Amino acid sequence: MPQSVLRCARFKGDDTVHFLDMKVIEGSVIDQVEEAMAFVRRNTSMAVKMEGKPERTEQWEYPLDAVREAITNAVCHRDYADTGNVQVRIFDHGLEVWNPGTLPAGLTVGDLRRNHESKPRNKLIARVFFLIRYIEQFGTGTGRMIEECRRAGMPEPQFEPRGSSFRVIFRKAIPVERRFAEAGLNERQVKALSLIAERGQITLAEYAQLVKMPKRTLQRDLQGLAKKGLLVKHGTGKATWYERGK
Repeated sequence: MPQSVLRCARFKGDDTVHFLDMKVIEGSVIDQVEEAMAFVRRNTSMAVKMEGKPERTEQWEYPLDAVREAITNAVCHRDYADTGNVQVRIFDHGLEVWNPGTLPAGLTVGDLRRNHESKPRNKLIARVFFLIRYIEQFGTGTGRMIEECRRAGMPEPQFEPRGSSFRVIFRKAIPVERRFAEAGLNERQVKALSLIAERGQITLAEYAQLVKMPKRTLQRDLQGLAKKGLLVKHGTGKATWYERGK
């Protein structure tokens, strides 16, 4: 199956124009996970912190356990009938894991943020990965990704269907004030983006708890962020919620 390779790339900046490093990984699905993680370690940096303890604390740009979970899921659950490849894309301010195939029927992006049923597309691969303890088969993988990012003080990962593919997006913990200093945002909007950086999403009700202003004003704030591409709107009416955009 020639489409079963895994492609890794480190790009210059935050788009896919200029390559700094690239690797096409063949071999077994187990080898693909391990070699992809080696590529991630080679193309990301680690900081050492002294926090008043005898031992030092080492922290990578992205939580490696969360990235490993995303890559493992992509290899395990991708659609192998699709001619595309699993991809790991590393940018200056983000890391993305893509896999061919959308979510299984009956499973939504919202489900990934709470306890949900495991629905493996490739049951034999899933069984092998379970036996070697790469996955748990309890639908807990996405929850662990979220928890690892929270523990590292980083934004929660984004889960996003994209055409016939699915991607997991990790972002660096860049202060919202610095990232959007030139975007013409008001103080309330910066607070909204800070909350989304922590939680991964926001509703109008949650925004109203954070900022004591008329709901019409807050709704205009969120709509303005969506027009700038900083937020993505989902749902309608009272079920509306927003995720961070590009």
